[in-house]
Amino acid sequence: MDDRLIALEAHFNAILPTLATKADVEALRAEIHKWMLGTIVGMFIGFAGLMLAMQNMARQPAVAQPPAPGPAQQTRQLEAPPPSIIVNLPPK
Repeated sequence: MDDRLIALEAHFNAILPTLATKADVEALRAEIHKWMLGTIVGMFIGFAGLMLAMQNMARQPAVAQPPAPGPAQQTRQLEAPPPSIIVNLPPK
């Protein structure tokens, strides 16, 4: 019986120093709260950016109108180049 008690004491002496104390648990809790707060703030910033991007994509693009020509300005019409013709011939 004495041998079993000595074995249990040795086992407890090996395990007890590795267990978390109340101070360890409180420190862990404080650190988890910091990480949770940072994650929540980051998510709000991310969702706000996503909403802003979605609004910008959904908005109709503004059509830029050319400036009205004044009396001294001459308007110049650009001509489109002639269409190119492509002919595919089978090999002989």
